[in-house]
Amino acid sequence: MSKERNIYPARTNQKLYFARLQLDLMQAALSDDAFDASARALSCREAAIWHLHTGLAAFMQELSKFYKVQPAVSTVADLAQAMAKRQQVSPEAQVLQQLLDAPGSWLAGLMRVHADCYLPVDLPDLEVEAESAARIAIPVVNTDVDAPLSTADVALLLQIHRELTHIIRGFRAELAEF
Repeated sequence: MSKERNIYPARTNQKLYFARLQLDLMQAALSDDAFDASARALSCREAAIWHLHTGLAAFMQELSKFYKVQPAVSTVADLAQAMAKRQQVSPEAQVLQQLLDAPGSWLAGLMRVHADCYLPVDLPDLEVEAESAARIAIPVVNTDVDAPLSTADVALLLQIHRELTHIIRGFRAELAEF
């Protein structure tokens, strides 16, 4: 038995757990009638997305440790590239890359919502008098079906968490058999 422990599975599990907590808090905020419920839900949404994205990165580091890739990588492309340099293949990277290449997949959805978190908020132009108190008001209206916190958006985030957890467990089971 090796004296060196692989700490990466614990980090991956922690990120998935934190994402689950944030998704639960988001859903609780959405069912709340408080004036700040929407803002709390959006905050939890972004935190959940960040934890899901970094959970995938932690799993890539976990695979780096398994395949002895130095330095450890945190993206699917980096793992595939590091393995290709050694003339080896990571089946996990291949599966994940196929999911990334499929625009309708849950993994492509994760990358899309993660990238959207970096986009600036689109504010409408307001015509108000310079001395009016209304000049500081910012109306925010989302009309898209898949806008943040819509039913489709919440369902996508829950699906991403479920699928990411499932695929990581499946990969780990195969690695244990190997």
